[in-house]
Amino acid sequence: MWSIFKKLLIGGVLLGCLFQVVWAEEESSYRLLSQDQRDEMKTNVKDFMESLTPDQKSALQDKLNEEKVAAQNPYGLMMYDRNYILPYYYTGRPYYSIYNGTTPDDQTVMHSEFKAQFSIAVPVYHFNDHTSFKLSYTQLSYWQFYAHSQYFRETNYEPQMFFAFNFLKNWLLEVGINHESNGRGGELERSWNRAFTNLSFSGENWLVSIKPWVLIYKAGSSDLHNENIERYLGHGRILAAYKYHDNTFSIMSRNNITSLFRRGAVELTWSFPIQKYVKGYVQAFSGYGQSLIEYDHYTDSIGIGIALSDVI
Repeated sequence: MWSIFKKLLIGGVLLGCLFQVVWAEEESSYRLLSQDQRDEMKTNVKDFMESLTPDQKSALQDKLNEEKVAAQNPYGLMMYDRNYILPYYYTGRPYYSIYNGTTPDDQTVMHSEFKAQFSIAVPVYHFNDHTSFKLSYTQLSYWQFYAHSQYFRETNYEPQMFFAFNFLKNWLLEVGINHESNGRGGELERSWNRAFTNLSFSGENWLVSIKPWVLIYKAGSSDLHNENIERYLGHGRILAAYKYHDNTFSIMSRNNITSLFRRGAVELTWSFPIQKYVKGYVQAFSGYGQSLIEYDHYTDSIGIGIALSDVI
């Protein structure tokens, strides 16, 4: 696992280098370089990136190859983010106050519930072997299954559109826009719109994803319902995953460094084989924003169930 975090650190440094190169094109110091010097600089950056992902076979490249096969089917759908069902999910500190007077028969929100996520993507158009335009949809639901009168306490809907660039072997850059809301309306409405990039790089049994974002179209969304959502959910997340003997472990960190570890979130997952297409799945969460309605509420949660897809 230490090697993954070293690669994560190197990846962060690499991003900084890439931004420096882009910024330098506007600087006089860069314009003073000869064309050969500029080409050499870009070649050095490319060589460095490839040195981080030297494996001939990688988890990311395998996924991209599967997507190309799916794209040949006009009705083909791909799994995008994780797809899982957690029949038992325990939340340590439910957000009692936000649900006062809004539940069936005015029930108190229970600690134990059912959690599930469904996520698919559609390859709309392939410009070439390395560039495509896609649509995706992710839905996350929390069902108070163990209540006297069952109800969905929260569902988050997340459509997005993006361009995907497999610009180097074992590297993928996604650039797009994203909307996420809970569709509740009134005082319980939560929503935000984002423009994002997602840089992923991978080896045969590991993957790192760095996803920064900025809020857009705020006047008709986040400013109306949750104007301080950036304070809790931040401006990006980092994900690292590692596969060991068909067991996949991952860690996600969001808004920890920017908030000095006061308003961040960490999620740990473990998936393990049960059948060919079904995995056992354990998920633990600690921090703010396990769902949109809880973006400013801190909780610790853990659940167990099955997964149909994981990050690698």
